[in-house]
Amino acid sequence: MEESRLERRFKNEVEKRGGKALKFVSPGMRGVPDRIVLIPGPRTVFAEIKKPGEKLEPLQIKRKSEFEAMGYKVYEIDSIADINHFILEVFSHEI
Repeated sequence: MEESRLERRFKNEVEKRGGKALKFVSPGMRGVPDRIVLIPGPRTVFAEIKKPGEKLEPLQIKRKSEFEAMGYKVYEIDSIADINHFILEVFSHEI
């Protein structure tokens, strides 16, 4: 599956549950996750969407570690199964 289709599916699944999956672009700071995910509650997590089988670049790994050190969860998504796992974990309070 193409990365763009996976990203669209991710966004749609989050929005179906009342969340927002906002595109994250940070001029001057490369390597940030693709999406800031706002979850009713309120909670905020981040998601990096990749083509199936594609790994994080070294700078993305560094940013992920930085965000997690500040207490934020950063999810790596590269399949429909990852999207389903994300939805179950993040929106489990609504199930």
